Amino acid sequence: MDKEIKLTTLSDINKLIDNAYICDSTFNDYSKDRLERCKVIFSDRNYKVVTDYNKTRILFDKKYKLIFAVVSISPDFKARDFAPYALYVLDDKMMPIYSISMLGGKEFHIYKYTYKDKQVHIEKAKKINEMNINLNLNNLRYSELLTLIDNIKNKFEYEYINKSLDQYFYDVPYWTEGIR
Repeated sequence: MDKEIKLTTLSDINKLIDNAYICDSTFNDYSKDRLERCKVIFSDRNYKVVTDYNKTRILFDKKYKLIFAVVSISPDFKARDFAPYALYVLDDKMMPIYSISMLGGKEFHIYKYTYKDKQVHIEKAKKINEMNINLNLNNLRYSELLTLIDNIKNKFEYEYINKSLDQYFYDVPYWTEGIR
């Protein structure tokens, strides 16, 4: 069933949550203990929202076949200068492939994650400040977010940064670090 709720901004996830309609309560947690804490709180033909009721919301956009994890310590899930905030684009196994994050201050960063040789390699988007792109996720329309994700996947250039995540995150999604 389609509840006919359309996302205009990312914060419209609250409309889905408030509706509390669930036509499909399944969520594949891949037997990862941190994902096992997540529950479906909304599901219709277009979207599914899963949360850990704490710091994480997962949005499945069925129309565009996208999965996002929003991780924030802010209770309204908005980016704040004082609070870490990240939006992860996930693959079908819930592993991050891209992220837009603000870890203090006002500057957002875009990262790409690749998995090989039992390690998670991180690349950072180059020259995003020169591209005149609105990364303020609080003000970004959902359609603009979809365009941004397309650009992140297809048009951005990345450079390897000399960092890799702990081997633990090769099998456990990095964004779940916010789930306690």
